[in-house]
Amino acid sequence: MTAATLAVPAGGYAWLGSAFGGTSGALVGCVAGLVLSALLRLLVETAMSGPRRVRHRGSGLARPRRTSR
Repeated sequence: MTAATLAVPAGGYAWLGSAFGGTSGALVGCVAGLVLSALLRLLVETAMSGPRRVRHRGSGLARPRRTSR
């Protein structure tokens, strides 16, 4: 992940936070931008990796059920 990928959302949220809450708002906004960037990266990595492989136990063949008659 490049520095710009982290800096843009973190800077944007920090600027927005500073407009509403001063220095503390800027710090909270910066942290929020970093967290959202990490969550977005996780979401994209999960989507790109594709579906998980299903692990089967046993022989893989289904056994027919016995009926009681």
